[in-house]
Amino acid sequence: MTDTLPTSNLGTLSQFENAVFYCMNQSSERVPVAVVRNISLLADNKLEFSLSHFPVIENFWNVFAGELYFYKKGISYSMNVHGTAWFTNADDLTVQFKVLYIETAGTPEIKPYSFQDSIMGFFSNTSLFFKRMIVSGF
Repeated sequence: MTDTLPTSNLGTLSQFENAVFYCMNQSSERVPVAVVRNISLLADNKLEFSLSHFPVIENFWNVFAGELYFYKKGISYSMNVHGTAWFTNADDLTVQFKVLYIETAGTPEIKPYSFQDSIMGFFSNTSLFFKRMIVSGF
């Protein structure tokens, strides 16, 4: 069994069904906005999604700091994606999100048991043992 944490890249986001979108207000506090589904992966580390509503915040500009928290029941880790968000269509509340960095948290996934890998490991270790016996003259 091998413990492996997934690599922190945007390709692994497809295995998650939901993400919670947070925006940051002027006091740098996380304001929960909505649960997001159907996130599209665009070029240049950009994501696109639509919101059902957007809270009133103090920001008067179109660009703001944001965070997407990806999770799924049954997966032993979660991903937190930090970046900058802006509205591409204010009427539909369509948001584009430029990813700055990704954090992965949780327990590592355990590689499933493979009988074939066990047999290959046994024979490679056994052959190494016999080679050492022959070389040492035992």
